Amino acid sequence: MTKSANYNPDDHKFETLGEFEFYLSCGANVAFEFHGIEYGVEKIGEGFSIWICDGDILADDITLEDVMNFELDGVKIRDLILDADITERIM
Repeated sequence: MTKSANYNPDDHKFETLGEFEFYLSCGANVAFEFHGIEYGVEKIGEGFSIWICDGDILADDITLEDVMNFELDGVKIRDLILDADITERIM
């Protein structure tokens, strides 16, 4: 994602895990950066997908709980998402 000059990552952060889970469960697309790589998470049908933006699908048709427990570089998404730079939040 190309960030505009007015982009402030703090404006897009999630305040709680519940907010992140609710946002995803409503069908939103969330992209975030972790360790210099941009990832995406989205609800597709009844399941969720995780991918590297402009790259490979890492998990497909998984549950929301699976998303929260999915590890990126040994860290569960639930443990990193509140501090990650959210690069995109599309409802």
